[in-house]
Amino acid sequence: MPGPVLAGSGQQLDGSLPTIYEEFRLTRDEIGVCRKVATHMSLKPHTGVSKTINNYSRLTAYDLQEGVDMVQAQSMADTSTSYTPSEVGAQVVLPRTTLRRIADPDLLRRTGRLLATAYDVKEDNDGTAQFTSFTPIVGSAGLIMGPGYFLAAVGRLSIGNDRTNPENPPEPWVAVLHPLHVHALFGNSIPLSDVPTGSNRYTGLTATGATVSSASDKAHDMMEKGPKSLGSFMGVPIYKDANIDVDSSDDASGAIFSKEGFIFVSEWEPEMMNEEEDKSLRALELNIIGSYAWGLWRSSNYGVETLFDASLPTG
Repeated sequence: MPGPVLAGSGQQLDGSLPTIYEEFRLTRDEIGVCRKVATHMSLKPHTGVSKTINNYSRLTAYDLQEGVDMVQAQSMADTSTSYTPSEVGAQVVLPRTTLRRIADPDLLRRTGRLLATAYDVKEDNDGTAQFTSFTPIVGSAGLIMGPGYFLAAVGRLSIGNDRTNPENPPEPWVAVLHPLHVHALFGNSIPLSDVPTGSNRYTGLTATGATVSSASDKAHDMMEKGPKSLGSFMGVPIYKDANIDVDSSDDASGAIFSKEGFIFVSEWEPEMMNEEEDKSLRALELNIIGSYAWGLWRSSNYGVETLFDASLPTG
């Protein structure tokens, strides 16, 4: 005698049930921080293809001899630095059939959000790529980020990386580091240890430390709050940016710099430029387009590249 007719996988009516997706989520990207720590400039219409900044050379004062005419006239020179924006964009074409058949009724809106995020990630990644162009470098491939290296970078920045003709780059100063750099800096600042005496220091990105070698209130506060407790270090605000590229050897370059030394030139801000439905293609074309340029100002004096290991932590 036939039993109940069941619907489902392996049942009598295993092909009659539609697949219902009740929730649709977007992949989260690292939007980044470069725009908020850069000096913003705009390239206005009818002003050419580049934004140009002139820098005047320094002058020198001399000792004078009383009663003797001063004959110390000096020449002046200027140096131009140009930043040339270029277009950046992303595009998706959605056929009418896709919009009609897809289970997500908000596909069009979600696609717009994905395009905006893609643009933001590209923009930020282009910004972080500038860090390797700061001339002074603290650290090297394979080294682990720690307080001493951070202090060394701050020290070089404080004199414009020039002991002969020192200059103090204007504040604010900021540090933009890969999250795994911050992870190592945090661990080396507590520090972690295998024994209470602290004879074995925190090593690399491998959290081998079983105890905290310091009993200070600061160390316990850091343990409670985690890497977020490093909102600033040695007076310099720290920003984490996972869009910093990690090379094939697991190394990455962050930077500590004066905001005046990190330039963002916008020709026009990103905008959605969607075409009406293409009648022959029977589809909607979604475009996001903008134009910008990243660059450095006085790259030998106003910032320091920080090159350190960014291996994935192991337990």
